[in-house]
Amino acid sequence: MKSVSLILAIATMSLCTGLSAQTVYRCGSSYSQTPCPGGGPVDATDSRTAEQRKAHEASVKHEKRAGDTLERTRLKEETAAQRAAEKADKAQRDADKAAEKAAAKKSTKEKLPAYRVPATPK
Repeated sequence: MKSVSLILAIATMSLCTGLSAQTVYRCGSSYSQTPCPGGGPVDATDSRTAEQRKAHEASVKHEKRAGDTLERTRLKEETAAQRAAEKADKAQRDADKAAEKAAAKKSTKEKLPAYRVPATPK
């Protein structure tokens, strides 16, 4: 019973939407729903034919698909760029660690006590 009432209410509301058109007034360079001095009513109804509306809707759908495709492409490129940057950062960190390790190893050799220093042939 509730579903029948709901369907009836929705159908009634959808019929009323076309009937509740309001008058639009042009007041200088702005538009309003209330009349103003020196302003006049403007015909604000859609003057396009059904064919023009269908063509416009098809164009909008095409533009939306194109925009979605561009967005997916952009996101893939951004992800690839981020991964490349992270890989480069990791390579730089690894190189820095290797350089630090080599420097530490070299300084350790220089600090060996005299009895541990390898003999140099004379």
